[in-house]
Amino acid sequence: MKSIPPVHKITGLLTSNIYVIEDKDEIVLFDAGIPQDYRLIVDAIKSLGRSPVEISHILLTHFHPDHSGSAAALRRLSHAKVYAHEDDAKIIEGSESASMVYARGIIGRAVSLVPRVVSAFGRFPRVEVDVKVRDEEHLDILGGIRVIQAPGHTPGSVAYYWEERGILFSGDAIINSYRFFTLPTPGFSTSMEEARDSACKIVDIVEKGGIWLFCPGHGPMVDERTLERLQAFRGRILRKQKI
Repeated sequence: MKSIPPVHKITGLLTSNIYVIEDKDEIVLFDAGIPQDYRLIVDAIKSLGRSPVEISHILLTHFHPDHSGSAAALRRLSHAKVYAHEDDAKIIEGSESASMVYARGIIGRAVSLVPRVVSAFGRFPRVEVDVKVRDEEHLDILGGIRVIQAPGHTPGSVAYYWEERGILFSGDAIINSYRFFTLPTPGFSTSMEEARDSACKIVDIVEKGGIWLFCPGHGPMVDERTLERLQAFRGRILRKQKI
């Protein structure tokens, strides 16, 4: 577990990041990894001298099983509230098939020809979404979390901006590849045009509000030259759009 207070990062078995925030009387999670990450999350929380039953809120950035897979088990354990955008909540809760969304991406269209593969990609524990968030909503969590709708990777992808503390949780809307920032993987993204617009929108918002710590859905956290690097990433996107 990597810690840059007040954030603790758990790297899941499929490289997705789960973020743990300790508050005085509760624990807040941003994303929940795959189902097999449940034990990693529980052990990490115990290593902080806290109990996983203290989890009060689980904020999901999108429906993909490497980000929402352990939410059901953690909710049963702690009775935490689960949050997700209304457009992805239908899949997280199981009322809509994930394969319908996967088929919109390049790789997704290819694997959709093999029913067993589609079934495997869509097989993850369903969980009730207690709060269906919307763009620009302010959640009364940790003193205030701002929802930034960021479609493109999935229809209901969101980033969460802890504006008061200058901390951004981007999900897969912006990924840190260790060497530079990237957009989400095209193969399982519904619209790369939307993904580009969403990434720029996120940078525009944190540029105005201030940021010192960037917590991506994959890759290391960034606490040095954070805004400068995000601005450079936005610049690369805008230059490519003009070509």
